Amino acid sequence: MSSKPHAAILCSPGLGHLIPVLELAKRLVIYRNFTVTIFAILSPTSKVESELLEAATTPKFCDIIDLPPPDISGYVGPDATAFALLAVMMREVRPAFRSAILGMESSLRLTLLAVHCS
Repeated sequence: MSSKPHAAILCSPGLGHLIPVLELAKRLVIYRNFTVTIFAILSPTSKVESELLEAATTPKFCDIIDLPPPDISGYVGPDATAFALLAVMMREVRPAFRSAILGMESSLRLTLLAVHCS
């Protein structure tokens, strides 16, 4: 087990959220000597998000765990705002995030929920 403090960051979907979270993770690793795990909810149609995450792990400075996007079709209508979609998605991803956190081998020193980073 590592003696470094461990941080987990839950990142909401979208490049405007992902890029600042990656930068924060990099700073925690470099300047505060943390081990960082990012939990990302990727859009199934965003190739750019996938490529950005792949580039961020080369060279590897943090762990990235993809959380499956929850099915929110029963909670929002076709005219829902982007804010409403994001809020419902983040609420519905909590069980998967909680399960992933509980499955981690190391204990966390810091947990951040990066819902509105942009």
